Amino acid sequence: MQYLPDFIRKLIDEFDKLPGIGPKTSAKLVFDLLHRKEDIRELSQALDKAYKNIHFCPQCFDLSNDGLCNICKNPQRDQTVICVVAGNQDVDAIEKTNEFNGIYHLLNGLISPLEGLTPDKLKIKELADRLAKNNIREVIIALDQSLEGEATTLYLSKLLKNHSVKVSQLARGIPMGANIEYTDQATLSSALQNRKEL
Repeated sequence: MQYLPDFIRKLIDEFDKLPGIGPKTSAKLVFDLLHRKEDIRELSQALDKAYKNIHFCPQCFDLSNDGLCNICKNPQRDQTVICVVAGNQDVDAIEKTNEFNGIYHLLNGLISPLEGLTPDKLKIKELADRLAKNNIREVIIALDQSLEGEATTLYLSKLLKNHSVKVSQLARGIPMGANIEYTDQATLSSALQNRKEL
């Protein structure tokens, strides 16, 4: 690809950084976009707007355009139940079930020493702070059924024993190795309804 102009190679490199997209798919997407100039303009404007406006909720660490996110500031949500998830896609997946009416806490990852993700790099301290300051009655741990998810769940369950709060996790309806964001709504809904106390 050395024959390509620098700006095209740079675009391909940037697309290649996205999860699940390799060099061939990156090149395919870039070449497709280059033949649709108006789409490039709209994509560029949308990305620029996102860059300028996106923030993280100071309470749950979900995406927000300013201050508290829409879930945290919603008075109709049960502020005494926190669902702990790894990332934004997990919030979206759980919200689609219409089974959960509490609030969230995003860890922004899972414990994975091989990738350098130790507990101090996640939003675990912030979760403990929330429990100490707020009147939380239940924490639902809703993490992927993977080695990293299990390690994080074990770590959190030990940490949460120091707090007078009910701790539960999603039922085992989600198969080992599955990601919450790709789990079908029926399975996820059932897992939420049948969660168990740790």
